[in-house]
Amino acid sequence: MSKENKIAIAILVVGIIAVAVYWFVPMQSSKVAPPSISAKSNTQEKIILPQYDDSIYQDIPEVKNYISDLKKAIANGTGIVPLQDSELDSYAQKAQAILLKNPQFLKGTTLDGKPMHSDMMRILPAIISSMDATTKKICQSHKCYQAQRYNFVTNSTTRAIVDVDDSKVLSIEHYPNTQPDISLRLKHIAEAIALHAPEVAKELGKTPSKKDITMANVRGSMKESPCEDTSHLCVAPTFADTHTGRALWAVVDLTRMRLAAAKWAGLGKTTTPACISERSLQNRYIMKNFCQKDTILQKNGWKITYHLTGSDGLEIRDVSFKGKSISRSAKIVDWHVGYKQEGADKLDMSQDTVIAGRHVEYVRGEGNSYMFGYNDAMGCPLFSTSVVLAFNAPQVKPLHSGDGFMLTQDFRNPKWPMACNYRYENRFEFYNDGSFRVVGVNKGRGCGDKAIYRPVMRIDMALDKKENFYSLQNGKWVAWDKESFEHVNWNGAENGSYPYKITPSSNDKDGYYIEPNYGQYGDHSRGDNANIFVSLFHPNEGDRDLLTLGSCCQLDNDGVEQYLKPPESIKDSHIVIWYVPRIHNDDRVGHEYCWADTRIGYDGNLKVQVWPCTVGPKFVPIQKVK
Repeated sequence: MSKENKIAIAILVVGIIAVAVYWFVPMQSSKVAPPSISAKSNTQEKIILPQYDDSIYQDIPEVKNYISDLKKAIANGTGIVPLQDSELDSYAQKAQAILLKNPQFLKGTTLDGKPMHSDMMRILPAIISSMDATTKKICQSHKCYQAQRYNFVTNSTTRAIVDVDDSKVLSIEHYPNTQPDISLRLKHIAEAIALHAPEVAKELGKTPSKKDITMANVRGSMKESPCEDTSHLCVAPTFADTHTGRALWAVVDLTRMRLAAAKWAGLGKTTTPACISERSLQNRYIMKNFCQKDTILQKNGWKITYHLTGSDGLEIRDVSFKGKSISRSAKIVDWHVGYKQEGADKLDMSQDTVIAGRHVEYVRGEGNSYMFGYNDAMGCPLFSTSVVLAFNAPQVKPLHSGDGFMLTQDFRNPKWPMACNYRYENRFEFYNDGSFRVVGVNKGRGCGDKAIYRPVMRIDMALDKKENFYSLQNGKWVAWDKESFEHVNWNGAENGSYPYKITPSSNDKDGYYIEPNYGQYGDHSRGDNANIFVSLFHPNEGDRDLLTLGSCCQLDNDGVEQYLKPPESIKDSHIVIWYVPRIHNDDRVGHEYCWADTRIGYDGNLKVQVWPCTVGPKFVPIQKVK
């Protein structure tokens, strides 16, 4: 055996032993882990979702300069951000200049006449061995460079080979749903975003520096993109701590220029987030923190327990204000979605129809019309029968009016705002005077422009063990003796009056007025147009998760009617209020309502424009809470 072979075998054996030691022998360290990690949880994953406004990244110099160059590219009609000279040699600079004037290379860079956001990613000497015979023959004697351009809107890559000596483009190939390696400039931007992310600094227990980052240009493949949407370009700058055997992966979305998520993971022995979607990180975080346990919120005198349900959206329970009990439970249990169409004579109902995972219901109407649609349930992202799932965690935000705060949860179909996909917001508003409001927000887009949406709201007050419900009739309060319902015919307070009130049995001067929405909240609402129901409390009538209620398309059936048959006495009883608004969507230009559309924005990227419809009643204390 030759001396060289013996050396090679020795190196191989040593290498195998080293790998075995690394893989099977645990690392020992006396160094203390970062504040957010315990030494015992080294092999466990921890997910961190951003809690800060994306706008904090816009003033980072690297991001700010890049956006400035993008605006110039949009203005010149190409939408292509060129590579900087510092990334290119003189031949690559010439190749880029040739391509940015080539009509075939620029093909597919506009949509509806508007330039789309694209980046030149890499321009390097072409690898001759991978070329076809014709191109190879030219490039064996000429300087040839290969260039890549990425379209952020269509998530596609265009590759070209340029004969720099003859200033000629030899080939152009388009690759849909494919992402190239990122440019050096985007790598630096990703590093800057990770370094400026408050969540990253908090998890590391210090303000990190650039020297702490590795693999800032590492991304998942298209199929395993580490972001919310697989059409986003993402990378995962990493902060490794070899002493604890863990690393913090900061997943940066370069399409939106923001931190998408972060994740602690073991070094070397566990799956990295480059192969885990942002949505899956969110789902696991939401399930652990908001579906499998309650959260208590105390703010401005309010105390609220809340959690996410399997199919009844965000539920608040055991609500009190300044120590006074207010509500046992409040939630939106369903959204009925119905569409009116013509052509009932051609309707084939012999087979079941399923759209986006929903069973479609058909109801024949007058003449040749019919209604079709389904009931939407909102719920936890895993182990739930819901189709419209919790997106990110519940948020606590100040009210726009400045006199309180809101607890809100976003629910959406993964493909929203595409057709037949929906986005709903469950919101509870809490005011400093002890008022509160149950709010449903529909953000479109749905399956058509003739939709009728009906959110089913369930409010279980807790003013006393026994309560009474009243409606204002001819200026006098009339108590409801039995379960019943009516359409809310009220378009605003007259002389400070309200149409309904609920009081404790022990004191009819206490309790809450009920103020329907008629557009008085400055949110462009067109009013509730609601039905209101009052039923006797039964645990199996919504105290736990409900199956979908009623019919999506029989407009005289909100689903609550079944709880009123036969009508039971509700006088001096534990009662439940059901409130069901009725909303018509609108897609007319300048009149949009309950609608969403995707358009090319000022920066050449797709922007979702939303025209929400906001509904729901406000509960106003009859007596001021001291």
